[in-house]
Amino acid sequence: MLSLGRIYSQVYKNMMSLKRNTFRLTDVFVWPIIFLFTLTFFAIYMGSDPIYLNAIILGMMGWRMIYFLNLEMVTSFTEEHWHKSLPHLLISPISRLEFAIGSALSGLLKGLFVIAFYLVFTHFLYGFNVTNWPVFGLAIFFFALIGFSMGLLTLGFAYFAKDQALNVAFIWPDVIVLLSGVYFSIDAVYPSYLVPIVKLLPSAQAFELLKSTIGLGTPNITLLSALTLLWLIGAYFLNGFLYDLARKRGKLTRLG
Repeated sequence: MLSLGRIYSQVYKNMMSLKRNTFRLTDVFVWPIIFLFTLTFFAIYMGSDPIYLNAIILGMMGWRMIYFLNLEMVTSFTEEHWHKSLPHLLISPISRLEFAIGSALSGLLKGLFVIAFYLVFTHFLYGFNVTNWPVFGLAIFFFALIGFSMGLLTLGFAYFAKDQALNVAFIWPDVIVLLSGVYFSIDAVYPSYLVPIVKLLPSAQAFELLKSTIGLGTPNITLLSALTLLWLIGAYFLNGFLYDLARKRGKLTRLG
């Protein structure tokens, strides 16, 4: 059975380390601002229709949610390795799922903070407002589940290659999200033979749902729900398989 206390221990540890870790601080307070200004200034310079500026703002919110959950899960594990405290974690009672959930909740808090910042900041700068809060909230919920699934997969890689896992955590979510049509229509950009494949990414369906709040997306809720659940189940079992394999090969001793 999952222990709320052990899950909370990871949330508490990560929130406390936020105050002492420059990388974590800039990732929450600096890079999101630079990211926001880079894209919105470009959109304004190009003189685009305001609806596309809104699409960029919404896209950044979804992207950040996936980014923070995936990255936080891997960073929590690799930092234990870098600080030479991984053996202590491995002999503790915490399970791999408790560790993953606790780390993901830390990422969720970061993601929600950045989204709240974007909502306030863009309202005063550009007059941006969410026009459909229930759909917006549902989309963010799906982004969180997708980020958790991707984090489980990256965490499975980290069991084997602890020093390289952070590189993977930065690269492959960006590739997935880019394919998913954050700021553009998949149908208008990708070759016709590739579109049906790309639409099988849950993130592609989630961005369609998010963009539907401004009339640009055509979401399929049933497909989104099924794909997200499939990814979540697949990521859980693949993480378990990689964990067991890492233990058999002597990469890990025990985690729960």
